[in-house]
Amino acid sequence: MTINMSITKLDFAAPFFKVEYLEDEEKYFIKEKSLVFNFSIAEDEYIFVKTIPIYPLKGTIVENVAITQVKRALVVKDYDKDADKPEFWASIKAAWPTLFSISGFERHKGIPYYKSPQVTVGGNRRINFCYAEPMSPSGRHQIHVPDFDEVHAQILGFGKMQKFTENDDATFYQEVIMAPGIVHDKFYDKTGYYPWHQYHSITDCIYMPIEIDR
Repeated sequence: MTINMSITKLDFAAPFFKVEYLEDEEKYFIKEKSLVFNFSIAEDEYIFVKTIPIYPLKGTIVENVAITQVKRALVVKDYDKDADKPEFWASIKAAWPTLFSISGFERHKGIPYYKSPQVTVGGNRRINFCYAEPMSPSGRHQIHVPDFDEVHAQILGFGKMQKFTENDDATFYQEVIMAPGIVHDKFYDKTGYYPWHQYHSITDCIYMPIEIDR
């Protein structure tokens, strides 16, 4: 991790992705096509692309433009430069451990998910990247341990977030399609309650869980 005043270069996803965390930057120019995520949780802390806001816990794709009034942001630079290379995906699979080997959860056993190291930014936000092979579910779950609020951001490829009434595929009731730059709306309510839910890949894809301590 390299820190330069309010810009921190993060190496948790290196060498596959160039990631920076920004704090209190009035203006930051982005040249390459990149992902920008607003990591603020306060409702009035917007990041602007020209005159258009990126709302808290939302994202977008930008190129050749300055983002302004940055309180907290994560930038993934030139994010899709290697996405069409089979060796890129194979290298990630070889470098990152499986989700099951990290969690030990039965619901993760046998699914082709691979997880980068996790880092903390902004004091209470934990992030990592997950690679999922096509058409793979993460496993339905409702409770997070430890207790935290969570949203997911799409980095590469396509996936979907799904909700269920119970821990049963037959009780599926809602789906949110995820494309690069998308952060789904909060699934949790003010009390921290979650429905049964899971991430489900569509293509080879990378997504980012964002865990926020209450």
